[in-house]
Amino acid sequence: MESTNRLSAIQTLLVVQRWIGLLKWENQEEDGLLTSLKCIYPFVLHLPLTFTYIALMWYEAITSSDFEEAGQVLYMSITELALVTKLLNIWYRRKEAASLIDELQHDPSYNLRNAEEIEFWQRNQRDFKRIFYWYIGGSLFVALMGYVSVFFQEDYELPFGYYVPFEWRTKERYFYAWGYNVLAMTLCCLSNILLDTLGCYFMFQIASLFRLMGMRLQALKAAPEEQAKPELRHIFQLHAKVRRLTRQCEVLVSPYVLSQVVFSAFIICFSAYRLVHMGFKQRPGLFLTTVQFVAVMIVQIFLPCYYGNELTFHANALTDSVFATNWLEYSVGTRKLLNCYMEFLKRPVKVRAGVFFEIGLPIFVRTINNAYSFFALLLKISK
Repeated sequence: MESTNRLSAIQTLLVVQRWIGLLKWENQEEDGLLTSLKCIYPFVLHLPLTFTYIALMWYEAITSSDFEEAGQVLYMSITELALVTKLLNIWYRRKEAASLIDELQHDPSYNLRNAEEIEFWQRNQRDFKRIFYWYIGGSLFVALMGYVSVFFQEDYELPFGYYVPFEWRTKERYFYAWGYNVLAMTLCCLSNILLDTLGCYFMFQIASLFRLMGMRLQALKAAPEEQAKPELRHIFQLHAKVRRLTRQCEVLVSPYVLSQVVFSAFIICFSAYRLVHMGFKQRPGLFLTTVQFVAVMIVQIFLPCYYGNELTFHANALTDSVFATNWLEYSVGTRKLLNCYMEFLKRPVKVRAGVFFEIGLPIFVRTINNAYSFFALLLKISK
């Protein structure tokens, strides 16, 4: 029984990601001119905007005359450096990402069987969609505030600093620099948050499958052994498939979470440093925009840590779900089967970022602590 879209939370976002050159188009294996255009489309879109814009931001930071001036650009330059890692990773593994999406959506092994499972799945999808639509909307609102706030300044100023190869502080040329800034930053911002959403969704979906297996184990509490034994075998087979999905998910999300964690401490640090030297009275619009940016950055690093933690938690909770079955009434053979499954469950399910750390809430706390330490050191050096 199945009457729900398993990927309903991100179905629209998948279409958007294909249009902005992040994911493979569907039916891209067909021959023809259209297929060739689809292959080069991401590079045609991102090379003049994303990569050129990021290079200009770093050039501006490197050639700045003093550290304070460089700090005004560095906080965003480091953010976009993390985006480069995410883009190169998803392009390099775009077939693996498309395969994982297709399996989660169409593989009959993950079919939902009854109204209770469908209601559980739809509720989870709505919760995820609600969280990430707020996250996406909030991130785009921060960018919009940055675009608009510069018009309330006395001097000509760009929303997000970058090197402009012509004199732009004039009425005639300012909007050329501002327009490119808006186009490039909007694409960068949208790419960044949608790749965050995709990585978190993979972990969320796998965590939901582990929860689904726990529900099916607990449903065997009152089932006779004749009914429970084939269901247990099916759950064991499903568990093996989900473990394989977890490894595939780790390959896709590991580089981007690693880069995000490594750079986030510096991003938050330079943003806080910028706030200290900016002051609210001098630049109220840019001050509020930077405060919102710091809040979004904290959420950005929190979300993958939270969903990685959820995946590990619900995978480990299956041990308790096994004890919820009617195992005391089973025969020796079935109990031995359950015992083998319990031994299998002793191997922890974890998603790692590189070979350095597990993706979970502890790494979020450590990142915030590192950001504060860097900020205190930076303030001390600047004095």
